[in-house]
Amino acid sequence: MKVHKPCPVPTVRRHLSSVEVSSGPTGYLIVEANGGLNQQRSAICNAVAVAGILNAVLVIPSFDYNSVWKDPSEFRDIYDEDHFIATLEGYVKVVKELPNELLSRYDHNITNIPHLRVEAWAPAKHYLGKVYPVLQEQGVVRIAPFANRLAMDVPSHIQLLRCITNYRALRFSSPISTLAQKLQNRMIERSSMTGGKYVSVHLRFEEDMVAFSCCLYDGGDAEKFEMDSFREKGWKGKFKKKDFDFVAGRNRIDGKCPLTPLEVGMMLRAMGFDNNTSIYLASGKLYKAEQNLAPLLKMFPLLYTKESLATSDELAPFQGYSSRLAALDYTVCLFSEVFVTTQGGNFPHFLMGHRRFLYNGHAKTIKPDKRMFVSLLENMTIRYSFPSTASFLFVNILVLLGTAMLRVLDLHAASIFDNLLMTG
Repeated sequence: MKVHKPCPVPTVRRHLSSVEVSSGPTGYLIVEANGGLNQQRSAICNAVAVAGILNAVLVIPSFDYNSVWKDPSEFRDIYDEDHFIATLEGYVKVVKELPNELLSRYDHNITNIPHLRVEAWAPAKHYLGKVYPVLQEQGVVRIAPFANRLAMDVPSHIQLLRCITNYRALRFSSPISTLAQKLQNRMIERSSMTGGKYVSVHLRFEEDMVAFSCCLYDGGDAEKFEMDSFREKGWKGKFKKKDFDFVAGRNRIDGKCPLTPLEVGMMLRAMGFDNNTSIYLASGKLYKAEQNLAPLLKMFPLLYTKESLATSDELAPFQGYSSRLAALDYTVCLFSEVFVTTQGGNFPHFLMGHRRFLYNGHAKTIKPDKRMFVSLLENMTIRYSFPSTASFLFVNILVLLGTAMLRVLDLHAASIFDNLLMTG
């Protein structure tokens, strides 16, 4: 980032295609980003990249209202628009809205603008071959939906646009960044026993996540009925299609089930995090929160969330806006000493990359191999009550996490690891 400079002229044609690309902007690109905070973030990065491919002027992306996330926020509510535009100056021209004279051609109705549907993970050449001619002819194109509409493998100068967008141009709006900074400072204050350092855990155990995973926990028939109802409400008949096959037990063995708060606690305790460890828990509203959080709180009493760190007055402007709340979690996790991801998805992927960028590749991340973790949890011979076997579990988890400090353990010498296991 320190050595790259804006390209003085578009280089798309030379790298991608023989399509004639004019030196001036071809037209305006409008995209509609769907999904939650980080799926929208992905779409924004891709939109800037596509604008670079097409040599187009990008209109600030609009956000599609989603029945699951139910957040009516616009771009300016979550990100600093002026910073976004200024940062990309010299790379891609960005405007807040379509010029009035162009919009008047379509009766001031965005939906009248030519609407293109682009295949998922489309390569750069697809945009030059299919979208560019329409853009040249009409002067504006609209692409919706725009989730995952650009291939991961793109030329380096286009990938650079993604990186600049993600790590430089996308800065949270002032209301979000101000409160997030307060939450981060309060986490540092409450982590005095560990020198101001804290662990952040991204826990994906919200009701929608449990439902979408098609995994069963300990709720029996009542839970199954509840989850079936939620799936039908959120995704209609998707899970009843003939070609859709799932078996809850197999999903767990395959490592596809979200870790419960209890399982996360067991993993961290076995790794050596004691009950003086300050933990920031990033999540939405957890499924049966009081019941499921109880064991994690018992293991880690210094457990905090945005709700416990902020006052009700501070959080009031954010209530009902899931993306803005997620942005608070994102920021506090970004500056934690250790980040723990438990399920995958856009949030941890963006966060891990962002932390590597900030810390020159040395950010500490715990990403469990859930297949191996499940096999350990289901091993009834392992008990926490016996120091040597607890140490055995600890070493196994180190191995499954990829921290292969010890591949072979002499159980007679296991006591040397007892000091890594906490008391209480």
